[in-house]
Amino acid sequence: MNAKGLLRLIAIAVILMPLGGCWNSRELNELAVVSGIGMDLVPETDEYRVTFQLVNPTSTATSASPGSGKPGVVVVSATDKTMFGALRRASKHVTRQLFFAHTQLIVLGESLARSGINDVFDIFERSHELRLNSAILVARGSDAASVMKLLTAVESLPALGLVKKTQNTSRVWGENRTISVFDVIKGITGEGDLTINAVKINGDAEEGKKNSNLEQSETPTKTMMNGLGVFRQGKLLYWMKDSEARGTEWLLDKIEETVINIDSEYKKESIAVNVIYSRTEVRTSMEGGLPVFHVTIAEEGSVNETDSFVDLGNREEILKLERELEKQTRDEVMQAFQKAQELESDIFNFGNELKRKNPQVWATLDKDWGRLFAQGRLDLHIKGYIRSTGMSLKPYIPEGK
Repeated sequence: MNAKGLLRLIAIAVILMPLGGCWNSRELNELAVVSGIGMDLVPETDEYRVTFQLVNPTSTATSASPGSGKPGVVVVSATDKTMFGALRRASKHVTRQLFFAHTQLIVLGESLARSGINDVFDIFERSHELRLNSAILVARGSDAASVMKLLTAVESLPALGLVKKTQNTSRVWGENRTISVFDVIKGITGEGDLTINAVKINGDAEEGKKNSNLEQSETPTKTMMNGLGVFRQGKLLYWMKDSEARGTEWLLDKIEETVINIDSEYKKESIAVNVIYSRTEVRTSMEGGLPVFHVTIAEEGSVNETDSFVDLGNREEILKLERELEKQTRDEVMQAFQKAQELESDIFNFGNELKRKNPQVWATLDKDWGRLFAQGRLDLHIKGYIRSTGMSLKPYIPEGK
């Protein structure tokens, strides 16, 4: 072939290349959009049961209202030895191909969490569709399928509602934080253990699947955030809630905002301090063959409510509030730390910090870190500041009442 003919072939190839750009295209009306995925373990067969929450394309926010008979989602399940196999088996139940690019939420059932989750997320790293930034929760006291089937009153897509609930309580209460699939994989492969947000069903799960559950101003069955699940070596070990959960978030430097109730001279827990800033710094060292965890917490808050008399114009009263704020923070942090030591589970990334700063020392401690962590000492320093008292220095309640 002469040079002229070769140039013609190259020109034709260049022209034809863009024409193949849509060879694997999929039409929207051929796809079933997956908003959430639930993963359970079937103990009898040692198989995975995967539950998919699909967006109902014929349902809108208006038509999905109570009494319409058209919920915003459709739920299907499939069982297989592998997650990918269950995904493919689900094709027997749906008329459209599952589409995962908009998956907001992954829920792990408690039985699966207790058996171990280290092998569950391999498919997420390999697949180009499954999202590593999907939020992840653990169903406390139930399976993931029950959580996936529950309808929500405010959000037409229950998976999206759970994600928003997680984000909201993380931002203003502080016992949870937004945790993604990527965060869990990083925790599994890191030095230490991890925590995952827990979700609990309040009420009858069977009734929660029905539209009749939404036909009241207060839904009888609903989900709520319920602390943190502690995972050691990939297996669910313990549920942390209330002060233990918030103390964990303080040590992880994940507190965005929270509220602490402080005693006044006349009444217990009558002064609400809204913590609007918190910063935790951690340094790990070795002393006498045991680790020492140097933790410094700086926090700032404002007085948002007083249920008894307190003169906030008096600097001494402000100093008392600051000391009490520090004390309550210390108590919660110590509760979380002591429980983690009891479990021999470094859920605070102290091991990662030591490895980053001193990899040579870490190499000699790696295999025995759980025991060493349990024997370590927490060197805790907290500094609290009251930055604002709102628009009033003295409450309208008279002194002594």
